[in-house]
Amino acid sequence: MLPIIPALAAAVAALTTAFSIPLDVPQPPAPPVAAAIEFRQAEMEPGPGLTPVEKDGFTHYLLPDVIVSTSDIASAAQGFDPVWGQPIVSLVLTDAGRDRLAAFTRTHVGKTLAITVDGALLVAPVIREPIMGGTLQIAGVRSFVEAQDLVRKLGLPAVSATRSLAEALEARLP
Repeated sequence: MLPIIPALAAAVAALTTAFSIPLDVPQPPAPPVAAAIEFRQAEMEPGPGLTPVEKDGFTHYLLPDVIVSTSDIASAAQGFDPVWGQPIVSLVLTDAGRDRLAAFTRTHVGKTLAITVDGALLVAPVIREPIMGGTLQIAGVRSFVEAQDLVRKLGLPAVSATRSLAEALEARLP
């Protein structure tokens, strides 16, 4: 090896260190953490093992078993109820989520089903009939923007929530 090569390498290394410019390369933002949505049976009275959640001055007491969670939701979209014009969030469940919700609602008509997001109560409707098809609409969001925020927080693929009045009525027929 020529004697000049080690000296040249040392000089290049010294110059590189002396004139290096720190680069502030922006890092990509951390991926958002998906919101945790849970469907649980709720009671109106406290009891052992029940978790209290409050919204708008009303307290519901959640049973520990989660019926449907974020992992059971295939897609979500914000929209408007075609009959009432109120903002909604439409959910399409996975096959496993659909089957669990159908089995639960079939045997719990008249009971309350609480839907929480990150532990905060979103809505707590009374089950009027079994939910069999794996698609559902969550009403009770305060605005279209709140519905959009919820869909975004869930981090799920979006689907169109727009349905005509005729489609909504057909879906209710036996």
